[in-house]
Amino acid sequence: MGTLGENQKIRLVRRPSLLAPRYLLRYLFFTEKQIEQASRILNEIIQSDGAIPDWEWERLMLSSRGLYVKVRRKLIDVGLVEKRNNEFRLSKDFSKSLEKMAGYWTNIVEEFSMGDRSMLF
Repeated sequence: MGTLGENQKIRLVRRPSLLAPRYLLRYLFFTEKQIEQASRILNEIIQSDGAIPDWEWERLMLSSRGLYVKVRRKLIDVGLVEKRNNEFRLSKDFSKSLEKMAGYWTNIVEEFSMGDRSMLF
């Protein structure tokens, strides 16, 4: 990929367009296959009345075990899904994490506007 050329532009997202719940997955996953796999996991949980036993993992798998494991791990890591009592369920942790990140970013911007230049990324 390299550096940006003259004809390349960075797409800024000022307001995420979330026309359907699936659009949220585009902000978390890099490939269409990952989005498809995440969608399958979430839809199966929803259609199973909110919980799927972990021993039924093959039911959640789209194409390969590697893809399934990678996507499932990310869904859990970001807080969309949790594993509780040997069942996969939807989780509220994602919302809580976003609220914490928003507050953290607000603090960075406020400290910067007050002259702090010590922060590094």
